[in-house]
Amino acid sequence: MIKRTLATLLIAAFALSSTACIGRMATSGLVRKFNLTVVDGKWPHELVFLALYIIPVYPLAGAVDLIIINSIEFWTGTNPIDGGPRVAGSTVAAHEAGDQHHVVAADGSEAISTLREDGSIDFEIRGADGSAHFVNVVREEGQLVARDADGQRIALVDTQTGEIREFDRTGTL
Repeated sequence: MIKRTLATLLIAAFALSSTACIGRMATSGLVRKFNLTVVDGKWPHELVFLALYIIPVYPLAGAVDLIIINSIEFWTGTNPIDGGPRVAGSTVAAHEAGDQHHVVAADGSEAISTLREDGSIDFEIRGADGSAHFVNVVREEGQLVARDADGQRIALVDTQTGEIREFDRTGTL
C-alpha cells in the first residue's frame, strides 16, 4: 500500500514538473464564474467562496486544472475547457477582449493598445502636439496585416521573412 501511494505521488509530481506549464486554470475559472453569478455583493461572494472551498469544489477544480487540463493545454496548445491558446511556453498572454495597455512617454505622447474579440489589436497613438493615429493589426495566414480606422489595408509583414510591404491608397501592393 505504501509503495502504491509513493508511486502515485511520484507520477503526479512528474506530471506536474514535466509540463512546466501554468495554464489558464479554466476549470477553476468556471467555478469562480459560478461564484460571481450565483449571488451579488462582496460578502455573499466570500461566503460562497468559503463554502465551495470547504466542500472542496475549489481545491478539486484546481487539482483537475494542475494535473489534467493544464497538461493537455501545454501539449496540444489549446485549453480543452475554454478553447484558449496555451499560456506557458507561448507568446500569447492570458488576456481577454477589451483589455487595454496604456503607455505615456516623457514628452506626453501616448500609446493605447486594445485587444479585440477577433484577436486583432487596436493601437491608438496620440502625439504630445494633439495629433492622433490609429492602426489595427491582425495575424492572417503567416502575415501581420495593418489596417487603418476605415479597415483599409495599409501594410503587411511576412512573419517568416520579416519583409514589410505597403499598400497604396487603393489597397493594392
